[in-house]
Amino acid sequence: MSFYKMHFFLSFICLLFSVQLASAHAQNFHLPPHDILVLHSYHSSLGRVENINKGIEEVLLAKDRQDIELYIEYMDSVRQPGEENFQRIYRVLNEKYGSRKFSAVIGVDTAAVTFLQQYHTVLFPMTPVLYCGVSCRPNDPDALTGGFVGVCEDVDIEGTIKAGLQLYPKTKDIFIINDRTVDGLIYDDKIKESMIGYAGRLTFHLWDDVGMEELLDKVREVQEGGLVLLVNFTRDKNGVNFSYGRSIGLISSKCRVPILSMWQFYLGHGVLGGMMVDGRAQGMAAAKMVVDILMGEPVENFVTQQSTANHLIFDYNRMKRFAIPYKVLPEGSMVTDEPQSILWKYKKTGLTVLGIALALEATVIILSVVTYKSKKAEQMLEELVDKRTHELTSANEKLKAEIHVRKKIEDALRESEETLHLLSINLLTVQENERRRISAELHDELGQSLAALKLQVGALEKQLGYDLPYTLQEECEELRQSINLIIENVRRLSRDLSPVALDDLGIDAALEYLITNFAKLHEIEVSLDLIEINHLFSQAGQRLVYRIVQESLNNIGKHAHATHVGIKIEKVKNRIFLIVKDNGTGFNTREFQNRKKSEIGMGLAAMAERVRILEGVMDINSEEDEGTTITVSLPV
Repeated sequence: MSFYKMHFFLSFICLLFSVQLASAHAQNFHLPPHDILVLHSYHSSLGRVENINKGIEEVLLAKDRQDIELYIEYMDSVRQPGEENFQRIYRVLNEKYGSRKFSAVIGVDTAAVTFLQQYHTVLFPMTPVLYCGVSCRPNDPDALTGGFVGVCEDVDIEGTIKAGLQLYPKTKDIFIINDRTVDGLIYDDKIKESMIGYAGRLTFHLWDDVGMEELLDKVREVQEGGLVLLVNFTRDKNGVNFSYGRSIGLISSKCRVPILSMWQFYLGHGVLGGMMVDGRAQGMAAAKMVVDILMGEPVENFVTQQSTANHLIFDYNRMKRFAIPYKVLPEGSMVTDEPQSILWKYKKTGLTVLGIALALEATVIILSVVTYKSKKAEQMLEELVDKRTHELTSANEKLKAEIHVRKKIEDALRESEETLHLLSINLLTVQENERRRISAELHDELGQSLAALKLQVGALEKQLGYDLPYTLQEECEELRQSINLIIENVRRLSRDLSPVALDDLGIDAALEYLITNFAKLHEIEVSLDLIEINHLFSQAGQRLVYRIVQESLNNIGKHAHATHVGIKIEKVKNRIFLIVKDNGTGFNTREFQNRKKSEIGMGLAAMAERVRILEGVMDINSEEDEGTTITVSLPV
């Protein structure tokens, strides 16, 4: 067979294989996905969590699987322990997944499994629940995993002690650190089982109910010839919670002897090593159970597995710290954080150079083909660039013209706004002057006329004598009271138009007088928290502040139907804050802001203009049936 025929035959076979593979992927892609929830007890950045996730994802998110959607949630139970966290997690999961039907749920570590025991029938009814990362015995009906199936974690305390004795055969004392959390209580039986095999040879010291300060004092006193075994310590005797990183950091900083443990996430933080639990293997085992469930295997047929995939792992830097040679390590041990050898560096460099050389050769071949095509494309590109350049130049000229017109419009609009602002200032000034004139006329002319009328009524009553009919006496008395009421209303109108107290006594006294009269007139409870601001504003500024408060109270009296009003004036650095708050009906501020300016009342518009004249800021915060708060901030 010639070379060309062989080449054609191989190409045809590859094409058929690719078509079949693509067809299989397409069919798999269109299948409805299975939703799987993974609930972790701890936070996402913990090394143990990352390893378990890696094992789960290697199985459930493999390249040949297109039918699984993975959801991962974290309870962070070390930093947020207790039933309150359980209730918070329940609310979060119910809100996020209340309407979602999961094909399976995996609980990782003790807190997650305990949570699922309490809430899975409510959150995930009829959904298979599996677990991993929990220290338990398979098929133990009294375990917290009862009713679920999964992978029991094998915490090999005895294997860790054995490895420590191989490194330090003269060891006489083992100091075991544990706590009284749920996890710590689970490990109690394994600790006791491990002690039995070394009775008479070793002295065990169990520190499982101490505060952190007491523990650090004890660790500091451990002398050469002893080993420290860290089982678990996330909460001390005093109820203080510690993250894994913080607890090992504090303990290792005070410890002068090697620390052993079974948890790989402690490596690199002060632990020498031990028989480490393999989180990745547990994650893979639990995920394979999920795959079997998706393939139709009934959950009742599953048997809880015991994970034994633990490995002896030691930290290179701690070995160097305690002068431990490689030759004394137990057989099959692994070492982390080893420095790279020169040979390995050269090996990588050689592979890199070879890769670069192959890439360069391929590049030369590709460039040879591309160069030929690029010469033809270059001429077409130049023509296209010339045409596009001409189009862009024309568009640029049009854009410049539009920008010039828009700038003129913006300048005219800015000038119009400044003119309108000046007109507003003049209008308010004219309004104040007119108010003063009307106030003077009401007080001097109408007030004196009413007083004279009152005197005339009294004189008329005396002229008629005291033997008047009772009905006429009542009418005279009603007339006198009506005149008194009219006189009081005229005085109030005169004060509202131009308060004399403001000109004579200043803003502080004028505000107190205004607020007191408002409370009496509308029978509303008012609470005051004022400071003296007479010296902070000019006469014109005081009048503007007075009108702002007056208009706020007028709006409350007319529209709010309030029973209580709070008024506060305070100075913060170089600004005065005026706050008027009521418990009235309120209004929808979003609808109010969307109104046209012509639909907004003159009172609020006048308030806003006065605040603008004072170079301040006004904010209105209101909700229907929850009252209104007006906050004005003014520079001083």
